[in-house]
Amino acid sequence: MREMLLVGLVFIAGVQSAAVSILTDEVSQNSTYPNENEISAKNVDVFRQLLNQETIIRMNLVKNVHTLMKDMLMLNEKLSDAEEQISGIRTSTVQEISDLNKQVELLKVENAALKNKTAVDDKEIMILKEKLENVSNTLTDVKVEVRYLSITVFGMNNDFKEIDERFQELENSTKEIETEIRVNIKSNVATLSELETRHLTLIDGLKNTTSSLQSDIDEYEATQLKISATLSSLELFRINQTLSKCDPKQEVAFTAGVTSSSSTWNSGTLIFNSVILNVGNGYNPSTGVFTSPVAGTYVFYVTAVEYNKQYLKVDIVLNSVSKVRTMGYSDAAYQTGTNMVVLNLQKGDSVWVMYNDGTGYWTQTVPATTFTGFLIG
Repeated sequence: MREMLLVGLVFIAGVQSAAVSILTDEVSQNSTYPNENEISAKNVDVFRQLLNQETIIRMNLVKNVHTLMKDMLMLNEKLSDAEEQISGIRTSTVQEISDLNKQVELLKVENAALKNKTAVDDKEIMILKEKLENVSNTLTDVKVEVRYLSITVFGMNNDFKEIDERFQELENSTKEIETEIRVNIKSNVATLSELETRHLTLIDGLKNTTSSLQSDIDEYEATQLKISATLSSLELFRINQTLSKCDPKQEVAFTAGVTSSSSTWNSGTLIFNSVILNVGNGYNPSTGVFTSPVAGTYVFYVTAVEYNKQYLKVDIVLNSVSKVRTMGYSDAAYQTGTNMVVLNLQKGDSVWVMYNDGTGYWTQTVPATTFTGFLIG
């Protein structure tokens, strides 16, 4: 590019010089004056003036050519400097791009490592949740069994005082165990919640929490063994009393539960559609209402588990009159409300569980929310 511009300028200067030089350097073949002797003094003055003008023009052209050459050299130097700067910029840009690519690769590797670490943490948290849920399910089953056996023992006619004393002892022991279990479960739930929000920064603490949970599970298992031993002795006593002193003609008893949870239930009768026992056919699983087939004294027991933290109150009602109430408070999830009532019924009286306050209830395929009743005399 620079060479072409230089050649063009030289060519233009040469053409202009050649054009001017025609006045003196070249002899015209078509001259009007065939002989110099015939030129007048006037014409000589004209030629002198033209010669002077040609000299001035040539000097100006030479000066202009030198100026152009100087400008061309300056332009060449500036262009060379610009090319060096562009080359330096390109080199630095390539280096910066290379450095950025390396940093991107490092970030990709770190991101992949963080994702893998997060996946491992999530798996450990899921394992802890499963263990905690298994413990909770086991405790729920134990409580249901304890309550059922307690109600059965309470229903014995003979040796009623001795059975009642044992029942009170078992009830107190059960309440203490339930309180301890709830405290431990709340502690475990809080620990799990903290792990879920900080699992990226508390990997080392997770091992300690796992050890703590394992210790709690071992403690629960030991407690369960104690309860099982107590229940075994009570069951043997109940069997002996049943075989020796119960009158099968007077038996009326039922236990029913719900097998699917509801987060929206907020009115009417709670229908326990899954019948576990219905001696005497007094309970109707379609309506949720127990109708006494014979007059007598009956015991009724209800267990209602709140849905998450939605708060729940239900009543045991006799002929539309509330007798006792349960409450699952909303300070923690899946709180259990229980209550029991002894009622004198006439034949045809109706007893059911009715909504009082809150929303929804929780259960499992093995019922956790149940309704029980039986005749004691």
